[in-house]
Amino acid sequence: MWKLIQLYLSTTHKMLDSRLCDFFKSGSFCLCAFTYCKRLICRVLHYIAVLSMKLGLKLGSKDVALVSVFAALLVIVSRLPGVPIAGGEGSIEFTVILTPIIGIVLGPWLGGLAAFIGNFIGWLVPKTTFMGFLYLPTGPIASIVSGALARSGRIANWKLSAILIAVLNGLWYLTPPGQEIQESLLLIYPFLHWAAFILVILFRERISAFFHSGMREKVTLGTALCCFSGIMANHMAGSLIFITSVGWFASLKAIKNAVKTFGFWWLKSGLANPEDVGPLGALFAFYLPFTVVERLLFTAFATYVGIGIVFALRRSGVIST
Repeated sequence: MWKLIQLYLSTTHKMLDSRLCDFFKSGSFCLCAFTYCKRLICRVLHYIAVLSMKLGLKLGSKDVALVSVFAALLVIVSRLPGVPIAGGEGSIEFTVILTPIIGIVLGPWLGGLAAFIGNFIGWLVPKTTFMGFLYLPTGPIASIVSGALARSGRIANWKLSAILIAVLNGLWYLTPPGQEIQESLLLIYPFLHWAAFILVILFRERISAFFHSGMREKVTLGTALCCFSGIMANHMAGSLIFITSVGWFASLKAIKNAVKTFGFWWLKSGLANPEDVGPLGALFAFYLPFTVVERLLFTAFATYVGIGIVFALRRSGVIST
């Protein structure tokens, strides 16, 4: 088994290390941290590759290299200062911008895997919060939604994205804020999330066609639609987790204290205390204008960065999409 892992490792570095590292070195990221995280994640993925081979699944060395690089990039980005979360101790990290791009580049499954591994390892780095652990699924959800929109496979296609967005949006109306029907603002709170759903239904498979087009204008439009849908799915998933955490404050705090006894001495709560938050409906209604501006800015920036990454990787031959 060790020989197989070493073979994967050597093959991976020979294939993609030089091109991908040169690509990301050109940015302002810390090279030492990036290289360390990439090698650590790459080794973890080799074990996954060995396991997948035993299960009859295919995970090639190129896939391992791409996942490890983007997961390492997520770890680095997660260390940047984020946007504070209303009512909690944590913050919205700029990985929100990167996760849909990872899904677009790697596809929904590899992108989701890279997002989960990167977010999880980033969460392990002190100092983190228990609330941050609860938010881990939001990154893979964004990657899966965006990645599926950029593909036209049997399962990974626009239908998968539409189903995920519709389910998340529907769950909003089962929450206490969503059921406060006397507040008309709360009924229309997820209008941007439903806008993402409507755009997916309107464009359907054309989103993938735009992204794979050779025309820069169409690629830009396809990337923007993918990023917007992924970012809004990320936000709705995060909102549902936040609402649930407030309702289960006492239970989750006890779980946090139990996890802390296993060696996570730096772990803070990050949970929103119901007494500090107040009525959830009023909180969401108050922050709605800020949410709209924030998510649209995230979409614009993700589109700008995503187009640059996609075209750079296409020119270098790392990806063919």
